[in-house]
Amino acid sequence: MAQSAYDKAVSLLAMREHTKNELKDKLEKKGYREDDVIEAVSRLEREGYISEERFAEVFIRSRLKKSPEGKSVLLYRLMEKGCPRNIASFILEEAWDNKLWLEPLRKEIETLERKKGEEYASAKMRQKGFSYSEIREAKESNE
Repeated sequence: MAQSAYDKAVSLLAMREHTKNELKDKLEKKGYREDDVIEAVSRLEREGYISEERFAEVFIRSRLKKSPEGKSVLLYRLMEKGCPRNIASFILEEAWDNKLWLEPLRKEIETLERKKGEEYASAKMRQKGFSYSEIREAKESNE
């Protein structure tokens, strides 16, 4: 194999943040030996190139911007990506404390209300994991 597991992992990280599990899975699927994969991921973690916290922060911001989802849905998605529950929960709490969800939710509600009405917009955002109080706060922030 021309490229080492470490070099391949670096090129994957250059494109976007990954969890340790995502990197391991991708490298193994590319045919790298398990011990080479473990060594590469460990080295990248020691060097600070892999950070579950940074992954969670970037992921949350990206998802909120693209298609806002509530805390419970985002927690599930982060864990699905291999982010440890304790880290995902902590970073989500910070994001919610800082109200990173407020403006994206307000915009999404505004768009949905314009297209399909107020009831539909609220129901859709409830489906996506937002609470009634979060939806109300987002609507009131627009007034």
